[in-house]
Amino acid sequence: MRNVSQRSIEGKIKDCRRLIKPKEVISCLEELLKATNDGIVAYELGHEYEKIGSKKNALEYYEQAESLFKQPIYKNMARAAINNLAIEAIVSTKRARRKLSK
Repeated sequence: MRNVSQRSIEGKIKDCRRLIKPKEVISCLEELLKATNDGIVAYELGHEYEKIGSKKNALEYYEQAESLFKQPIYKNMARAAINNLAIEAIVSTKRARRKLSK
């Protein structure tokens, strides 16, 4: 983290989330990530991308968050998000196969 306190980062994340359009929120968070290189910002970006259905981008940011986090509890939080995306992908594939076989 570069010259920015954790409290300040959390406030800036909240400011980004106040924006109305998802693309604006993502753009704001991407700028914040560039400025801070902070795991929680990368995690929030993953969450925002997941909300709009961009699983590939979500996965990339969750993985980045996992590598940036220092504390195991936060690394585990990012890993859980990664695992949830993997499970969703497996379930979606199985559903698609079932539809094709009918």
